[in-house]
Amino acid sequence: MINQQLMNLSMKNNPIYINNKWFWGSMILLTIIYIKGLFNLIYGIDASIYASLSREMLETGNWLEIFHKGNDYLDKPPLHFWLVASSYKLFGFSSFAYKLPSLLFTFLGVFSTYKLGQLLYNKEVGKLASLLYYSCFAIVLINQDVRTDTILVGISVFSLWKIIHFIRTNSTTSLIFGFIGIGLAMLAKGPIGLMVPVLALGTEFLLKKQWSNIFKWQWIIGLIITGIIISPMLYGLYTQFDLQPTKEFHLSSGMEVKGLSGLKFYFWDQSFGRITGDNMEWKNDSSPLFFTHTYLWSFLPWSIIGLFALGKKIKQSYYDLKNQELFTLGAIILPLIAFSLSSYKLPHYIYVCFPFWFILSANYLINIKKPIWIKTNTIIQKTMVTLLIIGGFTTLFFLFPSTNWLIMIIAVLLFIAVVFAWIKLKELKQLLYVSILGISFVCFIFNFHFMPSVTKYDGVYQAAQFSRKLDINHLYTNNEMALTFDVYSNVVIEYKNIDKLHDDTSANNYVFISEPYLEEFETKYTIKNKYLFKHKGLTSLTLPFLNPTTRNEQLSNLYLIEI
Repeated sequence: MINQQLMNLSMKNNPIYINNKWFWGSMILLTIIYIKGLFNLIYGIDASIYASLSREMLETGNWLEIFHKGNDYLDKPPLHFWLVASSYKLFGFSSFAYKLPSLLFTFLGVFSTYKLGQLLYNKEVGKLASLLYYSCFAIVLINQDVRTDTILVGISVFSLWKIIHFIRTNSTTSLIFGFIGIGLAMLAKGPIGLMVPVLALGTEFLLKKQWSNIFKWQWIIGLIITGIIISPMLYGLYTQFDLQPTKEFHLSSGMEVKGLSGLKFYFWDQSFGRITGDNMEWKNDSSPLFFTHTYLWSFLPWSIIGLFALGKKIKQSYYDLKNQELFTLGAIILPLIAFSLSSYKLPHYIYVCFPFWFILSANYLINIKKPIWIKTNTIIQKTMVTLLIIGGFTTLFFLFPSTNWLIMIIAVLLFIAVVFAWIKLKELKQLLYVSILGISFVCFIFNFHFMPSVTKYDGVYQAAQFSRKLDINHLYTNNEMALTFDVYSNVVIEYKNIDKLHDDTSANNYVFISEPYLEEFETKYTIKNKYLFKHKGLTSLTLPFLNPTTRNEQLSNLYLIEI
């Protein structure tokens, strides 16, 4: 009892001790921001395809063989689609229903990061790591641009927490849940769901020569559990592709193949094939340093702290390997190397490493002792937050001027809270809460103002909303973006190739095309009505678009035409 009281007193004297009032206040503020994001537009081609595909899965009742608009789909494993389709069944077809499963996995990731941080270090590290997770811009963003990675991040840290707990306690329950987690991660994103835990565990076991841990017989049981979890997907892939060697399949790049093995594609081509070059479909020739700048903006506001933390951990491990946990290093460095060698890179690929980086960052912050380093980190964070606040106010008042007084008042109140923390708090507490309030200010503007503002520049969304008045149930198009039309129109639309339009004798036909095809189309058909929609893809926002004076030059024209 006395020892526990002394420990609590020691924690409270720690310059970054997190009291419950500040902790839960930050969590509640961030939760409000996350919940608002559930009601924002489903944007981006990938997310819109996933939303449409999940709806098709629910309506056809085919949960094992995946199709989109009647065409075979192979690009991603099915867990995300299963969860979204189930959410549609409970809540109806909406942005809320689409995004809810991913937000729940974010909650799981926050809790699992807390538990893993506590297991590897102590309760305060776990508590702080969970707060860093929840306040990271990448996590807020990926709950808006919802893809399979949102689930992968949360379930990966959960599975590693459970497996490490099994290693340290020999808990059978933790072993079972850990490998269930790996199975779900593989159902979400593929073999990377297995590789992250393997690389984390392998780094610890091999560098410390823990041969007994490497050759535990329980790993066989775990792999059997994982195999059972992913077996429905494997069966679906086998029946949809491997059993039909004469089937012609169009890859998302437009390439046509025959005799495609769904199992080989899942286990090799879609992941390792991008590194070896076997996957010729996915290649964007990005630099091996691509993830350097990606990390700097996506890990905000903790980017510099994360680099300091990783550098310190590497140094400590070099000089004192025996007494350092190496799980987090293995889960960060080795996946980063693999992703950097891939022929196809997107920013969200590295997010799976972030929970382990949050743990290192939290441990680094809690153990800063030298005044010079406290001052250095504080100056860096204050500078970063100052830039974020300038960016937030610039967005709110100049780039997309707000007319909503409530949003402006709340933004100003959050700014006042940042100033209050800046003035009243000292040392590392100041660093922490100025950073959290600063990123909350930015994310509030992002979810409550920026995203709703740019929605009006999504021509597909605007056309789909308008189409509700026209009673459209089928649409001719040669525009890839239009394949997500029914995500926004709330009507299940049958898509037809524009080349077949001349054979249709229906009284009213609707066509959705972009500007380059308009002149040719007008020479072939008599147009009854033509509706123009200005468009900018929301996943490719550029500085000229953000600048109000050059924005119109960045917009393309989309047309909804009635014949």
